[in-house]
Parts: sequence; structure tokens; C-alpha cells
Amino acid sequence: MSMLPWPSLLKQAVSLTLSPSAFWQISVAEWRALLTPDLASSGGMSRANLTQLSQRFPDEEMPSHEFNEK
Repeated sequence: MSMLPWPSLLKQAVSLTLSPSAFWQISVAEWRALLTPDLASSGGMSRANLTQLSQRFPDEEMPSHEFNEK
């Protein structure tokens, strides 16, 4: 007997446009983050929040010699 409501969880994943393969690959922590009320109820992250997050954690540039070294 399973303690988790799999049908309900899968329906929530589909409503979040999460593919079945992505659903089975995410961790419990990632799943909980997807279902946090502030993001789930608002339909996602706002542009302002995304901008703030990208400024806090900017992409790091990789030197060109690190690409496809053979």
C-alpha cells in the first residue's frame, strides 16, 4: 500500500505542465518548491522576482577554450 496519493500528485504535475519523465526525475524538495502557495497560486514567478534572482545569481561565463575540448 502506498502512502502517497500518486493520482493526485500526477494530476498536479500535469496542471503545472510537467512531463511524466520530468515528474519522476525531480526530488521531493523540488516537488515541494513547485507546490509552494506563493508560486503555485500566482501562476509562477513574476518578472521582477526573476530579475532579482538573476542579479543575485548571475550566469557565469565559461572561457571559450572550455567548450568541446578534444
